[in-house]
Amino acid sequence: MSRTARAAAAAVLGLGMAVLPSAAHAATATASPDGVINHSCGLNANPHQDFLSPPVTEHSVRVGSAVVELRAGTTPAQVLERARIRQAAVGDTVWLDWSDNGRRDWHVCGPNRVASGHDALTRANNPVSGRSMRACGHHAGVTRCTVWD
Repeated sequence: MSRTARAAAAAVLGLGMAVLPSAAHAATATASPDGVINHSCGLNANPHQDFLSPPVTEHSVRVGSAVVELRAGTTPAQVLERARIRQAAVGDTVWLDWSDNGRRDWHVCGPNRVASGHDALTRANNPVSGRSMRACGHHAGVTRCTVWD
């Protein structure tokens, strides 16, 4: 189906374009060798929520002189998890992978770049039952990820 035909069908049905992905996107979403579905942050919560106590590191991995962390914190409404890179350089990246199907496929929240200073955060997602998450980062030409939670 051409892009124009999808747009027309979406307009008639009152659907957004996100509901009707291109055939190429659909093929890569299911056949991609790395399992990446899309760049979605799920709940997409602000990482600077009002936490009841400071967020804690659940898993971490060293990437050269930088550290990539999967962090969890509790808000008055729910638990949120996010990825952080610290002791990094400007331009380094961090992202949060999350999966609801046993890690066969996953969404990538990010990447977010270190714009200034030495750290960066991703948006946060909620660790509902059956969801797995990990934090990944790229520093000094090397990419590493924490273990899945």
